[in-house]
Amino acid sequence: MRLILFAFLAKRVGDHAILFSMELIFEVREAEEGGYTARSPGHSIVAEADTWEALRKNVREAAKLHFEDAPARPTLIRLHLVKDEAIEVHSGDPVRANPFESWVHGMEPTLSTAPELQVVLAELSSREPIFHRPEFGTSRADFERMTAEDYWETGASGRRYSRPFVLDGLEERFSVLHADVWETSEFQCRRLGEDTYLLTYTLLQDNQRLTRRSTIWRSTSDGWKIVYHQGTIVQDV
Repeated sequence: MRLILFAFLAKRVGDHAILFSMELIFEVREAEEGGYTARSPGHSIVAEADTWEALRKNVREAAKLHFEDAPARPTLIRLHLVKDEAIEVHSGDPVRANPFESWVHGMEPTLSTAPELQVVLAELSSREPIFHRPEFGTSRADFERMTAEDYWETGASGRRYSRPFVLDGLEERFSVLHADVWETSEFQCRRLGEDTYLLTYTLLQDNQRLTRRSTIWRSTSDGWKIVYHQGTIVQDV
């Protein structure tokens, strides 16, 4: 996870504590197909919009949903526009990508999330990466509750794992304290059917293991259930 982006500040004056605003920071980038994509690193909150005015509205709605059950909520949202450009030192001209980078870029699909799915995108991205969100529980019963009975997953090696096998591994992992350093980005959501959604994103673990993640979620009367998950290692990075 990156720096702490959501902070609570307080200053004591005499016998009184003066509370300052809590700030939530979004990194905003211009999308290649137009519009903007805003992400709050460390909180997995994502919002998209075609215009800056619409983005202001969407980040407020996404933040409100993310902190709905939190004991404290941000009172200030900062939109930090990031422009990534390389220029030549002497001429100042933009540096174009080399042929290999252009070839790789040409393979990438154009991903986007429909406007009507922005609320679902914010809700599901706040639950990822799955099994790494202690606020949703760390016991075997918690993991059983968040997974469908026929849940299964495909690992980075290509091996398939059943729900009982995954639950056994999670129970063992959370029986001892362990480091859990990760960063998520590039969330997108697509509706697969009634109450069923595909969430895709990129996960960086321990600042070195980069994977593309896919999770199929189903909305039920008992809350969100994970139906399937897959992780694929990104090679040559």
